[in-house]
Amino acid sequence: MKLKYKGQHLYKERGVIRENGKYTCLRCSNTSVSMFYSYKDLRGACTYCLKCIALGRSDSLTPLFYEDTKRYKDNIEFKLNFELNKEQQHASDMIVSAIQNNHDLLLYAVTGAGKTEITFQGIEYARNNGLNVAFVSPRVDVVREIYLRLIDAFVTARIDLLYADEKIETDYVFTVCTVHQLYNFIEHFDVIIVDEVDAFPLARDKILENQIRRALTKTGSCILLTATPNRALLRGFKNTEIVTIKRRYHGQKLTMPEVIFRDIEKTFKKKKLDKTLKDYLDKSIEENRKVLIFVPEIRMLEPFMEVLKVNYSKIDSVYSGDPLRKQKVEQMRNDTLDILVTTTILERGVTFKYLDVYVVHAEYFDSASLMQIAGRAGRKIVDPVGNVYLFAKHNTLSLLKTKQTVRMFNKGEV
Repeated sequence: MKLKYKGQHLYKERGVIRENGKYTCLRCSNTSVSMFYSYKDLRGACTYCLKCIALGRSDSLTPLFYEDTKRYKDNIEFKLNFELNKEQQHASDMIVSAIQNNHDLLLYAVTGAGKTEITFQGIEYARNNGLNVAFVSPRVDVVREIYLRLIDAFVTARIDLLYADEKIETDYVFTVCTVHQLYNFIEHFDVIIVDEVDAFPLARDKILENQIRRALTKTGSCILLTATPNRALLRGFKNTEIVTIKRRYHGQKLTMPEVIFRDIEKTFKKKKLDKTLKDYLDKSIEENRKVLIFVPEIRMLEPFMEVLKVNYSKIDSVYSGDPLRKQKVEQMRNDTLDILVTTTILERGVTFKYLDVYVVHAEYFDSASLMQIAGRAGRKIVDPVGNVYLFAKHNTLSLLKTKQTVRMFNKGEV
């Protein structure tokens, strides 16, 4: 169904169509029978899509509006409080070249390598040449962090921020948003930078992947950023389209995780804190370090917090559905909290000074998650190492692979 104009707005006559007995959502491309719901009201029979309902209803009776494309040149410069090293500058130049020559690029860089900052030169080139730019991520926390870094670096630029709970909008020529917000654009962006491309839900959702391509112009460039690419992602690029960075921006090696074999849950059931875990936590607090403790499941948060609160006062927990999630992350930054217990929702995109990272039941995590979690430590130049403690009931291939990958990065063999 072709796009039409109504005033200054682009639209399709309806969001859901039925052809050959099958429904299709024209916003998210969903065709799964189980993801449509039909009912009757005064207007007649209506079918709407459940797949993208969080963005508002796309149905068979209501027009579906899109943002019209504007293009104009900016005159912006970015500012950094550090100078890119040789490896970072090479990656930055490669991004500019990809944009100039209309091809995709994969930046495979160790956590803490300064991936966001490496894109700044490419963004500057794109906007100053009238190209529309989107910086997107599957995770809300990552989007917020990226937005703060961009407005700090591009002080004269107008930047849109779009995600479920917040909208700071201008004209969508320079936009930071979650991947889901790309449903609202068709061939609008000339450059789309995707941070944490391997993160849930993007890594397992072909429809979301398709939205990136649909929002990108036919000659646009897609710049993918990740520290933990899978084999399928790597196979999708030629060697000349992959840039690898093996060291963090401050030049220090990755922190080698320390694996401690303890049955933590056994003591939890007795409403007690494992002595070894307590000794490690006490040491972190005595040294005025912040602590992130990762647990594999939401259900573990409450019983774990019960035990921890007996021993520590400046402590809280956070998970994906927590309405105070944003505020709690800020409390960690401003010293209101010493310890934040979390699920994998904070494994990416957040940065704290003087941080030690703990994982409880590390045997439940895969290697990609453990690498991301370990990468929270040592991200700041004032504290370039940090500590990573993996508490596990038994050894796993993921634990072994994580240590091996850290070792390879530190030797420059990746």
